[in-house]
Amino acid sequence: MDQAINIDIGTSGIRAQLLNLTDSSVLRTAILSRNPLPGANVFDHMDFAINYGQGIAHEILVSAVNSLINNLKPENLKRVAICGNPIQLSIFEGIEIRDLAFAGKNALEKLHLKPPERDGHIVPGSEIGLCKDIDVIIPPSVRHEIGADALAMMIKSGFLDTPETCMVTDYGTNAEMALKVGDRIYTGSAAAGPVIEGQQISKGMLATPGAIADLRLSGGWQALVLDGELRLVEGPRINLRNGTFKTTGYPAKGITGTGVISLMYAGLVTGIIKPPRIEGSKILLGKEIAFTEEDVIEAGKAFGALRAGHLTLMHEAGIEYEDLETMYMCGASGTYVDPLKARFTGIVPATPKKIVQCGNTSLELAKDLAFDPDYLSYLNEIKTSILANHIMFASSPIFAAIYVQEIALWNEGMPLEKYNANLERSGIQPIPQKLQESIIERRCERDILEPGESLEIMECRWNFFATIQCSGCDACVKGCPEEALSREYESFKINTEKCLGTACRRCEERCPEEKFSISNFKLERPEYAEME
Repeated sequence: MDQAINIDIGTSGIRAQLLNLTDSSVLRTAILSRNPLPGANVFDHMDFAINYGQGIAHEILVSAVNSLINNLKPENLKRVAICGNPIQLSIFEGIEIRDLAFAGKNALEKLHLKPPERDGHIVPGSEIGLCKDIDVIIPPSVRHEIGADALAMMIKSGFLDTPETCMVTDYGTNAEMALKVGDRIYTGSAAAGPVIEGQQISKGMLATPGAIADLRLSGGWQALVLDGELRLVEGPRINLRNGTFKTTGYPAKGITGTGVISLMYAGLVTGIIKPPRIEGSKILLGKEIAFTEEDVIEAGKAFGALRAGHLTLMHEAGIEYEDLETMYMCGASGTYVDPLKARFTGIVPATPKKIVQCGNTSLELAKDLAFDPDYLSYLNEIKTSILANHIMFASSPIFAAIYVQEIALWNEGMPLEKYNANLERSGIQPIPQKLQESIIERRCERDILEPGESLEIMECRWNFFATIQCSGCDACVKGCPEEALSREYESFKINTEKCLGTACRRCEERCPEEKFSISNFKLERPEYAEME
């Protein structure tokens, strides 16, 4: 039986499937619970690669993919197809990424950088460092800023095929989004942060078994938890008013991004949450599972980035809220979240007439390529016809003007009336006060459409070690916000799957003796273990 593997390299995790090429079926699925590169978002990963060396970043990511391939136990593997954003795919393939870090032709010329071609192509696995010497299929980017994952969401959702004014978003740490108005396409990428994937939340976790992924009102608030097959089942019952919970149903381990959205919705409509405050300072969701005021602030940052991105695209396209016909939601968060709750919190525009939940389009595009490598030629052809106007949110004054108001709204408690008044003074349309009634189309029960006979969750641990002769005050260890740093005598260890990367460096800043430096740490081979 000939087999293939399709892989989606996400910023917060990696998903892979073993495929039967004879009958086009899915045999098994394996998920790496985190991206092994240090950092909370794709820009941290890029920063790590640039500062530490792309060779190390490449080795880490390839080793993670190798672990997934070995876990799937292929017997007659013919090829692997991989999808993801331009940064992840470039690090994986081992090609230049600095052109993705610096915007503008002058910056590239100053660094003597020639951006590599990012057309779809096939490369031998031995050239990348895979454990199996097979063909590796890598889909094209539309432009160097608009990657294969964005192409996947536009193709697999049906966004490109409809004549309607529509929008699509792949909800995740780095939220790709596109707006189509006639033949014009406007794209952007909002660094929503890891909250959307359930990270940087006190008891946050990815969309894996045991994660609270939704809340529904049923004689009180009923938590819905992902089971071993990634289906939503009943979990603990939550009493927001008195801050208690009752352990029932499937055991909860934490809360994922869609659960955060649902909890924020529940807290807002009941008045328990008045950003950035929580009545009683926290909400109990289960044994040792609490949602705090710090979590409200983190959620507000993510919600604000998403709404600012959507509103920026509409402003650049010159359309009103009411012009938007259909909203396509992709990715794990786009699949499991209740669209109406998402719209209430602002991460879905207020007025689409139809909302469609599409699943993991990046994994599905990789599956198409694994089954039919000739599909690569079609993708290379179609990308040239996508006339996308890419908006760099990092340098967009419109995005900045909106996001400032979002931070004031969520993190400082500014009234919505003042928010809208400030937008109008900046020449930006305000948020509609009334939500449009929308038709909801849910295309899949799970973000992974076909998990196959089994689904395994794995952990990947890369560790950095250094010997530092110091007083042992542990200011660096205590200052690590993610508890990624540990010390035993003069031996210091950084767990990369928890580390926020070079964008944090609180460990260095807290050292009173100025002896601690991340540059002193060396890489150790990884350990792989199944999640309990």
